[in-house]
Amino acid sequence: MCTFLSKVDGMLLTFFLFCCVTTATHGFHLQEALDTAKCLALCKNESCRDHCSQPAGRFEPYPRIKEQAGANVTLHCRGMNLLIIKHNPGSYVIQRSVSTSSWGPATVSNGELSTFPNLTSDTLYRYRLYRITQRGFSLAETTDWFSTYAVDYQPTQIEHISLAKIEQESKNVCQLRAEIVFEPVEDRSCNYNILSWAGEHDLINFDLKKTSEFRFSLRDLKCNQNSTLSIQSGNDDFSKLSNATLFTFVTPSCLQIYQNLTVCAPERVKDLRTEYIQKRNDGSYDIAVNWSEPVLQPDNYTLQFVSLQLEPRLLVVPGDAIRAVFINVHVRLQYEINIVAESIGGVSLQSTISGSVDETSVVEPSYREIIVTLSTLAIVAMVFGIICMQRRNKKNKQTNVEYMHFEGSMDSLKKPLKRDYAVDNSATLLPQDKFQLVPQQLKLKGILGSGAYGIVRLASLEDEFGAVTDVAVKMMKDNPSVEDIKNFHQEISIMKSAGQHPNIVSLIGYCTLHDKPLLVVEYCSNGDLQTYLRTIWQNLVNAVFECRTHLKLNMVSVATQIDRTKQEKSVLNHKNTCMIANRLYDIQQDVIKYTENITSADLLNFARQVATGMEFLSSNRVVHRDLAARNVLVRPDRVVKISDFGLSRDIYRENVYRKKGNSKLPLKWMAIEALTHQIYTTYSDVWAFGILLWEIVTLGATPYPSTPTNKILQFLKSGYRMEKPPNCSRELYSIMYSCWNVRPQSRPTFTELKQNLDKLLSNYSENKYLNLCDVLYESDNENNEPSSINAR
Repeated sequence: MCTFLSKVDGMLLTFFLFCCVTTATHGFHLQEALDTAKCLALCKNESCRDHCSQPAGRFEPYPRIKEQAGANVTLHCRGMNLLIIKHNPGSYVIQRSVSTSSWGPATVSNGELSTFPNLTSDTLYRYRLYRITQRGFSLAETTDWFSTYAVDYQPTQIEHISLAKIEQESKNVCQLRAEIVFEPVEDRSCNYNILSWAGEHDLINFDLKKTSEFRFSLRDLKCNQNSTLSIQSGNDDFSKLSNATLFTFVTPSCLQIYQNLTVCAPERVKDLRTEYIQKRNDGSYDIAVNWSEPVLQPDNYTLQFVSLQLEPRLLVVPGDAIRAVFINVHVRLQYEINIVAESIGGVSLQSTISGSVDETSVVEPSYREIIVTLSTLAIVAMVFGIICMQRRNKKNKQTNVEYMHFEGSMDSLKKPLKRDYAVDNSATLLPQDKFQLVPQQLKLKGILGSGAYGIVRLASLEDEFGAVTDVAVKMMKDNPSVEDIKNFHQEISIMKSAGQHPNIVSLIGYCTLHDKPLLVVEYCSNGDLQTYLRTIWQNLVNAVFECRTHLKLNMVSVATQIDRTKQEKSVLNHKNTCMIANRLYDIQQDVIKYTENITSADLLNFARQVATGMEFLSSNRVVHRDLAARNVLVRPDRVVKISDFGLSRDIYRENVYRKKGNSKLPLKWMAIEALTHQIYTTYSDVWAFGILLWEIVTLGATPYPSTPTNKILQFLKSGYRMEKPPNCSRELYSIMYSCWNVRPQSRPTFTELKQNLDKLLSNYSENKYLNLCDVLYESDNENNEPSSINAR
């Protein structure tokens, strides 16, 4: 019995020692590897995978089965300190090697990708994979050598971007999602910067880091929206970026998705054709317009006839029509006809046809066509007559009430003209009875300015009660083309859509004088803010120079008197001190004469007013694109108004800043994304506001005074921003600096800028945030005599 027990004890001891040896040899068991793989399979993000515990100890493939791993490993992507390998789906034990003789610790991986962070830059690595099965570990599969990026590696530009699919994202009409796919090049970067913009307000900037797949989604897209993408590959910290690859796509139209005119605007009118059907004795024509029948019938069509010699004419025909006729048209040169289709769902994009009357193409109408045309016109004329009478009666009542409170001011003058003109920019047809002025109301005066488009003149506008107000009138250049006239009407439409605000130059009206269209806007007699500030600065410098000269003369006179009367030193010193003090007081009063009309609070208020005006424009989806002190006008009551916002959207159509004539690009006011990608949004307006704020603080100095224009982009990309002006507080400079964030979405909104300036003004005390004296001291140190304004 004892012998038997001794044998049993010996066997147990042997088994225990075998287990210990096995554990020590193989490090972790198969079951531990299976448990870790199961945990990883349940995770959908990286933070979850980090909580799955990895088996500890040295790995030996036990038990081993005679099966191939079948991993088929390739390099997915890489960075300076990162490698991601791709393999066939499954669970694996993976070991890493940085030499030909040794393998590092093993980790368990599950899925198609395995990530290896915290590596050494510019180093070769290879991997050995064992597939994990319920029966054991497969044979090993060893990969090729893969290298990490060097620290100074410049990533390579990607080559191909494509649109995988577009689908409806929600139940909301025309809320779409697009899936974008791109292909990395041979260097297989793991990191990408994505910039996407659609129109002027929808700008998205984000990074793809350690990307598991080379695709991403863009959400909240609209129907028939033109979107542009810019993709750059980068290193781990994006300090190095490749050249950008651009990709543009257009989302489907509303009709392509819904096929319903109650929620969608009609399609654009197609196949426009004109026909001259009769020549009259007085030289006029009947011009017929024909078009193709659409798939879905709109409620009606609205046509507009535009010619250089004539006032634009409107014509409305039913939705089942495919033909309209303009009767008795006097055309000497060229004309243009615009047409839109209308339904409950909206207004179609505009179609246009232009031409000139060709004698050989004139045809005689048939008797039946004449009867049908005249009958249709009679009905349309009768309907329009009733509508016009009703509107005229309503307008007369409203005008009488408004003019009872007329006091002759500019705001009162605009009352009878003010309407709700917020319209879709796609519809450029202009109504005929809004904002129109009688040419006899205007009396043109001197020229205020000129440019490639024409000139701006001072004029007086007289209302029906005889009250006269100064206005500014924009006149087109001589011999304008049909395109020039079209652009002029588009500018009026944009200014109408912008609406009225105390801090923007508002539209008063428009008219035609001597066959030339005129645009009438508010007049600000103190000119532009840049010249206004530079004039103040020049006056202050002149005052300091004159005062310093007087002080020197008086000091020489006092010194002479001291030499002559040394024996009366004690008494005379007291008299001389009083004399110098009196002279200094006189000098101080001379400077006050130049500064009493402007204070630091006034300058801060200028900035606050511009922020308020830009807040209004951005809320109405108007992008200025050229915000600068030169485009802000000043009234005598120190109200500042933003100008040139209406024309800017015409000049920079399609997000391209076009150079006209001898004009120069305002590079020093442009945001970094505008310089690199020609993107103009409210975010880029905020950048320009920061530059404008710097102009105000420095009394009209030129931005980046010591930086050549051709170096601006290089400096900005390196992180350089203008330093704090000596006369500017840290609080004010912080507002300015926040506008120059390289990431557009991180810049403050105009509402936030206005609130921040309000806080400074509410806590204002003399020279607390902005010190005019420091501007004088700075120019006094830099110059021995007054500088010219041109030097600014």
